[in-house]
Amino acid sequence: MRYILSIIQILVLLIFSCAPPKPPPVSIAPPASVTPKWIDGRGEDSLYLYSVASLDLGSKTNEKLESIAFRNLSELIEKNVRNRLQYVSDSTGLNLTEYMDPILETRATRSLRHMEIAEKFQHKNKEYVLARLDKKKYLNSLLIEKESSRSVATKIINDLDNNISADNYTKIMQAIDTISMFLDYYPTVNDTNHYNGSKGIVDITRGLLQRYNDRVAIRFNPDYLEYLPLINESKRVKISAVDQVTGSSIKGIWVTARFSDSDINDLILTKGDGTILYQPKPIADEGRSYVITFEVDYSAMMSPTSAGLLLAKPKRFPITVLKSAPNIFFENIIMDLDDTAPSSPVVETIRQCFINKFSAIFVKDKKDSDMMLSLEVSTLEHKERVSDIYPYFVHASGSIILTDTRTNLEVLNQEITEQKGSDFTSIEKAGINALKNLAENLGVGICD
Repeated sequence: MRYILSIIQILVLLIFSCAPPKPPPVSIAPPASVTPKWIDGRGEDSLYLYSVASLDLGSKTNEKLESIAFRNLSELIEKNVRNRLQYVSDSTGLNLTEYMDPILETRATRSLRHMEIAEKFQHKNKEYVLARLDKKKYLNSLLIEKESSRSVATKIINDLDNNISADNYTKIMQAIDTISMFLDYYPTVNDTNHYNGSKGIVDITRGLLQRYNDRVAIRFNPDYLEYLPLINESKRVKISAVDQVTGSSIKGIWVTARFSDSDINDLILTKGDGTILYQPKPIADEGRSYVITFEVDYSAMMSPTSAGLLLAKPKRFPITVLKSAPNIFFENIIMDLDDTAPSSPVVETIRQCFINKFSAIFVKDKKDSDMMLSLEVSTLEHKERVSDIYPYFVHASGSIILTDTRTNLEVLNQEITEQKGSDFTSIEKAGINALKNLAENLGVGICD
């Protein structure tokens, strides 16, 4: 038995000693680097907006690669906002230029909160990053802020009353400023109790401002200025801001006095009774006449940007300012009457009016004058009477035109209220009576 086991051991040794040797181990190379597809650019999908940025390794630029990628994303957002603002501008006719930069700056700041670097890759001598913006989070946060601002602006609008006041002008500006950073979405009010369906907040405030503007009037004292807005430069004028609907004065609003042919403007504020005393300035060269135009200054009570957005165009109320003791050449034209017309009372009334009120000196030669005063009067005759028991009727009307003879510029063109004259014997006498009535009206309205 022991002999058999020994034989088996010998056979096993012989078998293994005759087997071929094992081959040496083979080294395995690491897998090759796979270049991601996104390094050539990636647009957007349903979840993200992407941007790719790259830099040469060892680049000495001060801007980090991540910052470049984020800036590229911001530029994509900026392009989108610009397109929406242009669409709103084209649809509404509004000029949104002044709001463009503030909106873009605000939108870029908000978008940074939702940006991240998704991947990085280094290949040969370049480094790449893939940045992305979470569109859902970004838009949701934007719409939440828009809705909040819309709600605040709506409350401000609902607090406005029917009175014209500096406070209401301020509230209109506040409503616009509240939603100004979301003008590319053109926030609306859905209030069927006040409006027919959805209406833009800008449209509502613009309508309110226009209604206020239509009601505002600037009046002058002395009263004759309402008929003949002409004043000596040495005289002061009392200016009143009035609501033409209610007749009440408007206190605490800013009024601008603009001077013709000059960059000089005066900004004045009405007092508690809605008035302000104003002294014209001798600003024109060589003592020439000029025009001061008074208008409500919405930019002073709101802001130039919001006033421009709301297309605020104030009504203008001009006064012509004459230098002291002007030399005037008088030219009168009275049409449709006989040769007695030039000696009509109208001519003498106008002459005395300018002497008494403006210390005018009337000259015979136009070359010696500072101003040319033209009185143009026309008459309309009713030549046929209804019957013998009715008189002849003539209507007289006209205008006073004042021209600076040095510049040949017309500084005043004021209509004279039409007056009627009658006579039972002749149409000519009816015309003379019409001119007398015209003169009387001038005397009462202007020259007293």
